[in-house]
Amino acid sequence: MRARSAIGLLIGLLCSFASAASDRLAVVVPARGAQQLAVVGADGAGRVLLTSDPGRNQAPAWSPDGRSIAYAHSRGAASVIRIVSADGKRDRTLTPSSESATLPAWSPDGKRIAYVQTGEHGGRIAIVEVDGGNRRVLTAGDDTAPVWSPDGRHLAFVARRDGTPRLHVMRADGSGERRVSLAEEIVLLRPGVLHPAWSPDGRRIAYVVRVARAEQQISIVDVDGGGHRRFGTGYAPAWSPDGTRLAFVVARVGDAQLYVADADGAQPRALTRGGINLLPSWSPDGKRIAFVASRAGDLAGWVMNADGTGERRVAEVAGDLSTLPVLAWRPPIGRSARPP
Repeated sequence: MRARSAIGLLIGLLCSFASAASDRLAVVVPARGAQQLAVVGADGAGRVLLTSDPGRNQAPAWSPDGRSIAYAHSRGAASVIRIVSADGKRDRTLTPSSESATLPAWSPDGKRIAYVQTGEHGGRIAIVEVDGGNRRVLTAGDDTAPVWSPDGRHLAFVARRDGTPRLHVMRADGSGERRVSLAEEIVLLRPGVLHPAWSPDGRRIAYVVRVARAEQQISIVDVDGGGHRRFGTGYAPAWSPDGTRLAFVVARVGDAQLYVADADGAQPRALTRGGINLLPSWSPDGKRIAFVASRAGDLAGWVMNADGTGERRVAEVAGDLSTLPVLAWRPPIGRSARPP
């Protein structure tokens, strides 16, 4: 019995350690005269600065196993994708300086990174293996905001082939591209804010469209392009890990509040009640939401319970409301990768 109790205690301690290690966020912070990447606890404690180079370090994306972070590093007009370990001890450049790269998105199996290659042609969706090999450009149009399906088989992105942004989906090798938003819809986009959002089961995509001069609407479509339905007014949709709810932003003049509603748009309820609150991001266990808020001139990352209670400021963040930084929750360390 004592042996069993000791084993149970050890397992409990290991689980607690894994939970605590996962309870951290990547965040863009002002440091050393630049925009740097840091990790910080969800309670605001234990901040570790991961980068130190001059320039801008933006758009952090955790690897599925929680051990590394891909990010965009830019100095002047040039931008490259880098990968840094979660402790900041190992940092390497993934894409060549001869191209401009941004908006990295890690595949669910942890083997590839999709990103936007920019140039005179506009933007194109590209992909590279995490060792820097087999770099390929997948699209030829003016495209941006790549997001992987949960099973790693497809990429959703915003294509501006005729000057009007539309939601497209393609296979991860670039084949089978198709438009899935309605022809009359104008998909809205601000990198880091209005990306398409896959449901956790991979069957639906939430995205944002313009329905009036000052109104933004969240729509949801099945991955095959059918089943279009209006979710509600708002933008920046974020699915809860169990797929039953969406967090989103409802903006008015001088005001932006976070809401949550059921996946069908029912029972919307406000989570915040003051200031400008943006970029909701669910914790892996679905119990909390991280977000960026501008309150009384202070731009910072915050965390609250999923019902809106227990707000706490965790870190000052760098940037402004036109080029927002990103808060990203660390996945559980060692999480098994989904097969491609």
